[in-house]
Amino acid sequence: MESPKRDGMAAAARLLRAGGTGALAVLEPGAGSPMVTMVNTAVDSGLRPVILISNLSLHTRCLMADPRASLMLHDIFPADGDPQTALRVTLSGRFEKLAEPEEDEAAKAFLTRHPYAELYAGFGDFAFWRLAAEQAHIVAGFGRAYDVRFVDLAAL
Repeated sequence: MESPKRDGMAAAARLLRAGGTGALAVLEPGAGSPMVTMVNTAVDSGLRPVILISNLSLHTRCLMADPRASLMLHDIFPADGDPQTALRVTLSGRFEKLAEPEEDEAAKAFLTRHPYAELYAGFGDFAFWRLAAEQAHIVAGFGRAYDVRFVDLAAL
């Protein structure tokens, strides 16, 4: 039988693999104030999140100035219950802009999950970025919160 922590880690890994929309927290240049925005995600073969963002956006300029960031994804909120009980995972680390050949794997994973992004993926101001996560904070329900190394989560 698996432990509650391992069950939570496995659920978090499934949530990351499913991709979807998440909250990206970055630091604004100069002031260092946090800023949160919404991004679409997919993961590469190492469970590392990939995003497709425009150089024209504030969050991209923030990552260019300081690549430290956090990314949170959550499961569907219960329709008639407490949203705080929904599974969620927050990854912390540094984003890196991808170049070939890593960009090719990222593009395939991202566009498989988000085919509508094909429309703008080829625009010159858009690029794929990947989170080199170090830590994961998993909330797998009430009273089930776990801090784990990303490398351990990615191993599942």
